[in-house]
Amino acid sequence: MAGWAGVWALAAKDLRLLLRDRGALFLTFLWPLILAGFFGALGPGFGAALEESDAGAGKMVVLIVDEDGGAEAKALRAALEEHPRISLEAAELARAEERVGAGEVPAYVHLAPGFADGRSVELGVDPRRAGEAELLSGALELAACQARDPQPALTIARRSITGEGASARPPSPYAVTFPQGVIWAVLACAATFAVSLVHEHDRGTLLRLAVAPLPRWQILAGKGLACLLAILVMAAVLIAAAVLGFGVRPLSWPLLLVAVLATGLGFVGVMTLLAALGRRTASTAGLSWAVLMAMAMVGGGMLPLFLMPTWLQQVAWLSPVSWALRAIEGAVWRGSS
Repeated sequence: MAGWAGVWALAAKDLRLLLRDRGALFLTFLWPLILAGFFGALGPGFGAALEESDAGAGKMVVLIVDEDGGAEAKALRAALEEHPRISLEAAELARAEERVGAGEVPAYVHLAPGFADGRSVELGVDPRRAGEAELLSGALELAACQARDPQPALTIARRSITGEGASARPPSPYAVTFPQGVIWAVLACAATFAVSLVHEHDRGTLLRLAVAPLPRWQILAGKGLACLLAILVMAAVLIAAAVLGFGVRPLSWPLLLVAVLATGLGFVGVMTLLAALGRRTASTAGLSWAVLMAMAMVGGGMLPLFLMPTWLQQVAWLSPVSWALRAIEGAVWRGSS
């Protein structure tokens, strides 16, 4: 217990320093709240029906469930495959529902037996990705015209697919934007404390701590604990604002706590790595935000994954932001278990 008293004292010191730095305080606590509120106020495009502009050059992977297997179904598949923004991947219906519900792919196309007679297609979509659903609907209608122009128009039955226990769609845009706000708070904390650690090294504070009667692990643990506490407090502020001010109701509070805690612990490690790579305060600040922004962009924190090239969509799984965002969303509205 005596050892942990030193850890708590160092963590309290770092938090007091954070409160004195107005710029870091704004970046860590207010900026993520502003981002979440701003993008949520833009409209329902973050989860509800919205006609989005078609932009970008990346291909989105769409699962095709062909249970008809006839010539008409094959012709539709061939025409859809020619679309410059769509890449088809064959799958069974149960597997397609599972992958769309987990958020791995935006949608699937189900061609049931008797497709040639009924001209009906089921489109299972991830409700968060309304833009891709609209793009796919238009592509299906175009492909149907190309495959069988004289035949009756194609009937598309859209179905929202989410994880078990999840809502049919996010209850509000804020159920999507506030998890993103939590991610930005985590990134801000990681960058702020990485710069703080290097700044203390430059000023000789770490040297004085090193010659003090404290084990080295306490010094590092104190810095990490301060970063973790700042992340947890900021996440609590954002979640409280989402629940009390914007009507967001997480599906699982225990899973949300686990997701936020795991995210915080992971990015404490990222903070330590960034501080170790930096040599001076200014260079560490630039390096930290360059690395963290790249993680956010690749992980879907800034740019929808379907707008990226196919190879970059695969790289997204390497970004901690992607995993953190999926974990928090899973507890808030996706119904992960």
